[in-house]
Amino acid sequence: MTAQLETHTYLPADQAELSQVEGVLSGEGEFALVGPEGTVPIPEEVHHLLVQVVGAMQAGRAVTLTPQTRRLTTQQAADLLGVSRPTLVKAIESGDLPCERISSRRMVVLEDVLAYQRARRERQLAAVAATAAQMDDELDEEEVQELLKEARTKRAVQRRESR
Repeated sequence: MTAQLETHTYLPADQAELSQVEGVLSGEGEFALVGPEGTVPIPEEVHHLLVQVVGAMQAGRAVTLTPQTRRLTTQQAADLLGVSRPTLVKAIESGDLPCERISSRRMVVLEDVLAYQRARRERQLAAVAATAAQMDDELDEEEVQELLKEARTKRAVQRRESR
């Protein structure tokens, strides 16, 4: 069987069938595919992919599968991250995202892009947590504003120190 290496979108399947598949995938232990050639164990990454696909389809969402090469252009990496190409280039120039130069083109490794994406998400969540104020019925609006201001100031100092 030759795998198609093009983007394809799959629409949600019948909910009853998806529930059965979800039930099997949520179990513990080893997973395998059964076919005319016999039984083949499913690698962990494939299992995670199937769990995510079935979960999205159960939520009524279509799923798009886009095969990626292991080396991406800056535009492909920017599209994957959901940022502009100039934003991605700034991340490369600041050293946050490694790249390789091939002739005059910058190429990034997919694993590096995914690691950058995880680190970026962690920074975003930390920033949200740093600006979150515990809401208390006893606090008035001015006190909440003061707590938020202190949290933003603290985060700005952390950002400056990390540069």
